[in-house]
Amino acid sequence: MIYRDFGKIGLKVSAIGVGCEYVWTADERTVYDLVRTAVDAGVNYFDLFVGTPSTREYYGKALKGVRDKVYLAGHLGCADLDGQYVKTRDEALCRDFLDQFYEKLDTDCIDVLFLHNCDDFADLDNILNGWMYAYAKELKETGRAKFIGLSTHSTDIAVAAVKSGKLDVLMFPVNPLFNLLPQDSADARMKGREVRSMTQAERDAYPTKRELYDLCGEMGVPIVAMKPFAAGNILKSHEDGRLKGLLELTPVQCISYVLSIPQVACSVPGFAGVDELNQSLAWLTATEEERDFSQINDSLVGKFQNQCMYCNHCQPCPRKIDIAEVTKLADMARGGVTDELVRRYSGLSVPASKCIHCGACTKRCPFGIDAEGNIRRAGEVFGF
Repeated sequence: MIYRDFGKIGLKVSAIGVGCEYVWTADERTVYDLVRTAVDAGVNYFDLFVGTPSTREYYGKALKGVRDKVYLAGHLGCADLDGQYVKTRDEALCRDFLDQFYEKLDTDCIDVLFLHNCDDFADLDNILNGWMYAYAKELKETGRAKFIGLSTHSTDIAVAAVKSGKLDVLMFPVNPLFNLLPQDSADARMKGREVRSMTQAERDAYPTKRELYDLCGEMGVPIVAMKPFAAGNILKSHEDGRLKGLLELTPVQCISYVLSIPQVACSVPGFAGVDELNQSLAWLTATEEERDFSQINDSLVGKFQNQCMYCNHCQPCPRKIDIAEVTKLADMARGGVTDELVRRYSGLSVPASKCIHCGACTKRCPFGIDAEGNIRRAGEVFGF
């Protein structure tokens, strides 16, 4: 494994970490094999931004005996409600979720505690000047958390948060697709703006990702790179969807791109199992030719529109629709509805037709996507 400096913190973290978003419903054996294979390979950074109680319990069991070899990242500002992820600022819910993290992972310390998923300036103000930061600071002072971070999808929010001087770490999406796109397409929608477009004046004033990276370097704030594969959309192996053919990179090429940014300390792909993990670990022994990502070019600009990242930040759904999976299947069906797609769709516990069109998912989407419209489209594609 290759280890990189974790900013001013003084730690060394593995260049490749592990996210947990694709093992929320996995069984104990899958989680155990994933965690132990990663640890054996030298991976020492695991991010559990959310997860069902069973997921966290399985991680706890898998980490027994090796907890001292890894750094765990937890998140304050989210919860699990009836098996669904929810972003929340309800203090009681957040504290309870964090208490469960300590209990089920059988740990008395969270190495990096992220203030979770902030894409709004009013929310940022409430976080940094309200109970969330105060509680995170209390946990840090009492040794129950070592470092404080913030996760965001928006460049302007990230810049403001880093400039506050209150962060040790920043979690931010880094991948070739996001970095090539104009700010109004790649970033989360602006506060109070239903449309993602900006005026020229707004665009000129908006910070670039390069400015963010330089600021992080100056402030000694390391970046943990989430979504390095853009939810799989830019991989050669990606199941057919709206982005098929725009970029077709290997996991090795994606990781090479992300780690070419000096301020990135660690990339945290989400892995569904050991096979996917090994595809990324191949970066360690890859040749320069295999790592080369020079095929990326500016022709992609403007082509990335209304594409779901399947991240589930639009949850919870009042009807318990698995919005990410429903949308993914509808995207895959653009090339034709196959028997396999019908089988997978039919196996969902709640079909798209049960949507009550409350619009809550669209309002929550950090990328300004019409999530409700995607659900409606899925119902039309599969007929129920």
